[in-house]
Amino acid sequence: NAFFPLLLVRSNLVSAVPDWSSLSSSLSSEAALHGPFGNSPETYSPCLSLGTDAYKISKENYGLCMHAHACQHEFCEGNFDYDLPSYTVEAKTESDIASVFDFAAEHDIPVSVKTTGHSYQGSSTQKGSLMIWLQNYEKDLSIIKSYVNSCSDDDVNKVAHDVISIKAGAVWDDVIEAVKGDYHVVTGGGRTVSSIGGWLQGGGLSFSSRLYGLGVDQVIDFTVVLTNGTIVTADACANSDLFWALRGGGGGTYGVVTNVHYKLYDVTPIVKLEYFSGISEAARDEYGGAYESIVEKWFEFWIEKSPNLDPKWCGGFFGEEYAHLLYCGNKEDAQKSTFYKEINAWYWNDLPWNTFVENVWGSLILPLTVYDSWYDYRGGADAYQNPYVTDATGNAYTGVENLSARMMPKDVLMEKPTEVKNLLLSTRNNLGAINYFLGGMINEVPEDETSVHPAVRNSAWNLLSIDSDTTLKIRDFVPNDVTGVCYNHHYRLEPDWHNACWGAHHSKLSELKSLYDPEARLNCWHCVGWQGGDPFAESPTSGCQSQSFGSFVLIGIIVASLI
Repeated sequence: NAFFPLLLVRSNLVSAVPDWSSLSSSLSSEAALHGPFGNSPETYSPCLSLGTDAYKISKENYGLCMHAHACQHEFCEGNFDYDLPSYTVEAKTESDIASVFDFAAEHDIPVSVKTTGHSYQGSSTQKGSLMIWLQNYEKDLSIIKSYVNSCSDDDVNKVAHDVISIKAGAVWDDVIEAVKGDYHVVTGGGRTVSSIGGWLQGGGLSFSSRLYGLGVDQVIDFTVVLTNGTIVTADACANSDLFWALRGGGGGTYGVVTNVHYKLYDVTPIVKLEYFSGISEAARDEYGGAYESIVEKWFEFWIEKSPNLDPKWCGGFFGEEYAHLLYCGNKEDAQKSTFYKEINAWYWNDLPWNTFVENVWGSLILPLTVYDSWYDYRGGADAYQNPYVTDATGNAYTGVENLSARMMPKDVLMEKPTEVKNLLLSTRNNLGAINYFLGGMINEVPEDETSVHPAVRNSAWNLLSIDSDTTLKIRDFVPNDVTGVCYNHHYRLEPDWHNACWGAHHSKLSELKSLYDPEARLNCWHCVGWQGGDPFAESPTSGCQSQSFGSFVLIGIIVASLI
């Protein structure tokens, strides 16, 4: 690699007493050093007073807050020590980030990286670290027509595409508002999630990925501050190995990404199809058997149809009693599509709709809802900076640290439909509400083109749960030798997590970690190169903790934030 000489290991001479004032004086005029902070409940307590306002949780208390408050502790486990940095640097420039790395290397201090703190595994905080806090970094958000990567003389790798330039301080709320209805952009679900941090570098699932690909498939290039302070560009021609690692290998691991040129597409209408079923508790004695038959028929239909749908059905999510499916195109084309005809034929021909009792039991397909653009689907101008119509976190996230996610291979749905149906029926009460609908163009990208788990490119669903028994059942049905997990949503105590998160790609990612961060200055839980040991490796419960809360209450809150 052309930049290997820049990654020479520093001298072993380490200053015994850090002069924090020297770090402060090395920062740009608008940057700030905050701390020292005690690793204690008093340090974190201001975060607990912020309620469910995700905007405040991201911005307050000098970057110490986590959206899942359980992750104030190591491993997000309440009986472990607090996991808070000793200092945070509110970085404003790339030179600020380089100064942090220089100071940390001189004094052998670990570095953590956080923009908003949405990690369900607690990977964006570390006890005793010097944190690079990017919440107030520049956002940019300029739109560039026909942007070209550095491969101008390489016909194979050259990319010319309309892009939005996103810097490290931007969250999806900012990007959606900047793009408005002028383009289509592949975004995350939570509006307060960092646009180019952990979501993107962990893969980036979206409700339009079946037509446009994952978040990592939208990146033309990264600007990265390496742990030796060097600023580099990574794309298909320059530092191509780093480009590969950053597209799925996890955030806060190989360097600090400060800018991404991210693809934009022609604007398209979004058509929403919703299916629901339900039954009141009072009606279960009389209609319970008939209702269970409806649920089983829904699973049978969805297992048969979902693996091979037209990618114009560009994404969405489903559960045992509903589906929220999106068509990227106009209403007329959606109505003419094979799937729309099939789901209506199934409803009218296979379900006992003439026996349904309104407000008692039954199911329905709602009339199609049409939005002019992704911007309108995500709430339009009223949603911007509005905590009441975006993701509620903090106190609303109790239990989210036990979220698990596992990919369901397309081949398994097609070859074992009865077994999959029985799995869904046996776990239906504890499945998550946002089980992603995958496949389509996600699966058209070669497995080795990016560093996400190869199973991502062969999957039809991403199944979520926060119930330990359900997590175990799904893992036993499709274990690591068959599939893997969605890194962004995987369980913080997932056993054999290196294999579960990256599969065959983990070995190469480990080599690149050693190349680009030879001193392991960046060291985070469930990140490539983690050096802190795994106290749960021999857990008799295979990494699952028992739960006593209602999973649907929590997951329902998450769903409400995404639509």
